[in-house]
Amino acid sequence: MLKVLFVIPSFPLPAHSGGAIATFETLRSVAGRCNLHVLTPSPQTNPELNLVALTDALPGVTVHSYEARDQQLPKFEMYTTAALTTVTGKPYWALSWRNRDLRLAVQRLCSQYHFDVVHAEWLQTAVSIWDLRIPLLIRTLDVHFLGMLDWSKSIAPSDKLRRAFWQRQAERFRRFEAHVLSRASLVVCLSKEDEAALREQGVTNIETIPPPRALAPDRATTRRESKERCVALFVGRLDMPVNREAFFHFVDQIWPTIPERLKARCSVIFAGGFPDQELRTRAATDAIELRAPLSDSQANELFDRADLFFSPVQSGTGIKIKTIEALAQGKAMVGFINAFRGVPVTSGCEALVADSASEFATMMEQLVANPTLREELGKNAQRLIQTNFDPAVLGTRLLEVYEQVTNNARTRNQARTA
Repeated sequence: MLKVLFVIPSFPLPAHSGGAIATFETLRSVAGRCNLHVLTPSPQTNPELNLVALTDALPGVTVHSYEARDQQLPKFEMYTTAALTTVTGKPYWALSWRNRDLRLAVQRLCSQYHFDVVHAEWLQTAVSIWDLRIPLLIRTLDVHFLGMLDWSKSIAPSDKLRRAFWQRQAERFRRFEAHVLSRASLVVCLSKEDEAALREQGVTNIETIPPPRALAPDRATTRRESKERCVALFVGRLDMPVNREAFFHFVDQIWPTIPERLKARCSVIFAGGFPDQELRTRAATDAIELRAPLSDSQANELFDRADLFFSPVQSGTGIKIKTIEALAQGKAMVGFINAFRGVPVTSGCEALVADSASEFATMMEQLVANPTLREELGKNAQRLIQTNFDPAVLGTRLLEVYEQVTNNARTRNQARTA
């Protein structure tokens, strides 16, 4: 049985964000099928309760811990790190993500257990260990430099120095990201779109394996079919630029074009994250309901109540985990094409895919007005998830690439000793 060290950037429970959901479901898909060790930061909330929950959910898995760095650096450290980029020529994010405690923990555990594979979950963990002599697989959540470049372009042109600094950092990270991934034995992407973007950067050691997702338990009986208002739900961290951009596109371009008679029949909810005051004020002005921050139990309650899921997301890389979550729960969904990145839907069959704001509004009207269409799309969506995101199938594929990493490491070791 393969011995695997699975290194993750944040504790996977509660699985309240897309990255945590993908990590937790992946762990469940391979647990019991290999000798699995998990290296994770300690839980930030309810540490004892969440640690017990993780070991209960993953029986037989050995859990180790390391000290995580703060996601948001203190101001002094931010400025120090920015100054170091000038001296070293390294990108800001590479320096800010590097974690000495993580690196030492991986070295210690590899020396003690002699793992066949070290799985670095997301690039944030790989930054600290990519140059160690270990059989390394890196799974990428996003193509990070693309998001960094988009963000730098959003800085006001009048702020010339700041805009130029971050555009230069994004370009540095482009080269760094490609170099790190190329040094790994194997890279796993979540979508074919990400694979194509990385191959353009010269990364060739890639396999695409989407994150596994079992169908959600049928809780449809908790919904009241006779309720007067249709609940339309978007779930995503509203403090993230991609989701914040989606919110404002919805309230500026989509919601104003929906007839008042249909607005009266629909409750629109944006949920998740920590929205800023500008977003909160705009939501109140347009009678949009906000639910943020959002606990797992509150998220489950919202999914139970929702009649449809909508996603005006237009940018970002990776795969949209919340889309997979909605489809797995049998929700009718409307979204722009990027909301279905990595999810092979056919518009009109498993979901409705809009090309413009006006088409999005029309499709949303159709879903609000037509319960039969919502039910048909939801059933087809679950079949798509069952076919393309089956944990048993995708867990097997991941184990196969673990074998590939192991064989590559053996070949390299034989070449060194020859």
